[in-house]
Amino acid sequence: MLARRIVMVGAGVLALLGASCAYYNTLYNAEEKFAEAEKTQERAAAAQAASGAVASTTPAGRNPQAAQYEAVVEKCKNVIANYPDSRHVDDAMLLSAKALYRLDEFDQAVAALDTLETRYPKSNLLDDAAFFKGKCLVAAKKYDLAIQVLHAFVERYRGHDDRAEALYLLCISLMQMDLNKEAGTALQVLEDDHGRSDYRFRAQVEMAEILTEKDLYKESLAIYERMSESRIPENVRFDVLMGMARVQEQLGEYANALETLRRVRKLPPGSTKEPELVLLRASAYAGIDSTTKAISNYKDVAKRFARGVYAAEAHFRLGEIYEGMDSLQTAQTNYQEVPRAYSGSPFAEEAIKRSSNIGRVLRLQQTSGDDSPEAIAMRTFSMAETQLTQFNNAEKAIPSYEKVATDFPDSEYAPRAVYALGYIHGVVLGDTAKAREWYDVLRTKYPASQQAQLAYAFYKGAPLPPPYSDLMRTATAVTPGTSQPTQPPRREPPRVVPPQPAPSDTAHAPQQPAGAVPTPPQPAPQDTTAAPSDTTQGGG
Repeated sequence: MLARRIVMVGAGVLALLGASCAYYNTLYNAEEKFAEAEKTQERAAAAQAASGAVASTTPAGRNPQAAQYEAVVEKCKNVIANYPDSRHVDDAMLLSAKALYRLDEFDQAVAALDTLETRYPKSNLLDDAAFFKGKCLVAAKKYDLAIQVLHAFVERYRGHDDRAEALYLLCISLMQMDLNKEAGTALQVLEDDHGRSDYRFRAQVEMAEILTEKDLYKESLAIYERMSESRIPENVRFDVLMGMARVQEQLGEYANALETLRRVRKLPPGSTKEPELVLLRASAYAGIDSTTKAISNYKDVAKRFARGVYAAEAHFRLGEIYEGMDSLQTAQTNYQEVPRAYSGSPFAEEAIKRSSNIGRVLRLQQTSGDDSPEAIAMRTFSMAETQLTQFNNAEKAIPSYEKVATDFPDSEYAPRAVYALGYIHGVVLGDTAKAREWYDVLRTKYPASQQAQLAYAFYKGAPLPPPYSDLMRTATAVTPGTSQPTQPPRREPPRVVPPQPAPSDTAHAPQQPAGAVPTPPQPAPQDTTAAPSDTTQGGG
C-alpha cells in the first residue's frame, strides 16, 4: 500500500512538473521569438538609415516582422488561457502587450495591461506595465489619457530605468494638448533629473516640430535657436539645424536658412540625411531668387538619388521652377518624372495633375485648325482659364483675358473675359479701382450679358442672380478642331464671396473697412467656368 502511495505521489509530481515545463517552455519560446523579431527590426532600421531608402512595408502597411510578433501573441495567449494560476502569467501579459504595440494594435495592448494591473495588483511588473501603457496611449494619440498615466508613473517610480523616456513622452503629450507651460515644466524635470539622457534633447526637438506642425513658427524657432547655442551631441545638432532652417524658410527668412545650413559641419553616419540637406538648400536658394543654384541643387538630388522620395520631390520642385519660367515643356517633363521616381510620393498626384494641365496649354498653343476670330478668342480664353483655375496664377492669366477683351470684343468669350478681369483685380489683387473699370465695360458694352448681372450683384450689393451652375445648363463652347459646340462638363460651383453692402454713392466702388484682412486669392466665380471640352473650366 505504501509503495502504491509513493508511486501515485511521484506520478502527481511528474504531472505538475510536466505542466510547469510546458507553460514555461511556451513562454520561453515566446520571449525568444520576440527578441529575434526585435533584433531583425533593429537591423532593418539601421540598414535603411545607412542606404537612405524609403521604409519597406508589406502591402497592407504591416510591420515586416508581423508574423513573428503575431506568433508571440498567440503563445502568450496560450499561457494565459491554459495556465491561469502560473506565476508567470503577468509576464505573458506584458510580453503580449509589447508584441501588440509592434503590430500597431495599441488598444489591445492597453487592454492587456489593464488586465494585468487588475488581476495581479501585487505583481512586480506593475511599474513596467504602467510605463508601457503610457507609451501605447501616446502611440494611439490618446494624449489626454497618456498624460494621466505618465504623470502618475514619473511621480511614483522615480528610480525606474524608463523614467527619462516617460518624461519625454509626457512632454510630447502635453504639447499635443496645447499645454505648453506644463510641457516646459516636465522638460525641466527631465533636464534636472536625467541631464545626461538623450531624451532631454529629443524632447526639445520634437516639441519644436510640434509647434511647427501647428504653424507656430516663431515659438518653434525660439527652441531651435536656444538648442543651437548650447552644447549638444553632433547628431542632435544636425537635426536642430535642419529643423531651424525649415522654420526660417516658413517665415520667409531664406538668407538666414542658408546661413543655418552652412553651419552643418558634417553629416551624421549614413547618407540618408544628405538629400534632405541638399533639398532644403535648394529651396532656400529658390526663396532668394537664386534660380540657377536652386536648379543645380535639385538636379543633383534627382541624379544622385534617382529613385525614391527625394528624387520625386526634386523633380516636382524643378517642375515648379520651370513652370514659373514659362518653360512648360521642361516643366512637364519633370512633373512626369515624379511618379516614376516614387509613385507613393505626396507630390505624385499633384505632379500628374499639373502635367495634364500643361499638356492642355501646349495643345492650345499648337492648335492649327480653325483660325477664325471666334476660334482664336476661344483658345486664348481657355489658356487664361487654365492659368487662373489650374495653376492659380492670376498674373499670367490677365494678358490672355485682356487680349480676348480688346482684340475680340464681339466674341461670346469677351464678356466672360471682362468679368474675369474685374474679379481678379477686385478680389485677388485687391485693386477696386481697376476692377471698377472692367465692370463698367460690362455695364456699357455687354449690359444684357449674364456676366453684367453677376458683376452688378457682386459689386453693387444687389441680390445675387441664380447660381451659375443653373445658367451653365444652356451654355456652350467651341472645342478646338471641331465645328460643333459641346456641353462643358459640370462641376460644383466654388464659394462666392458675399456681396458688399451698396455704398450710399453708387458711383463709387465699395471700399474695405479699415484694418480688414485682404481676401486671399481664390478661383473666379462660376460664370467663368464655360470652356472647351478638352480644357479645364474656371473664371470669366
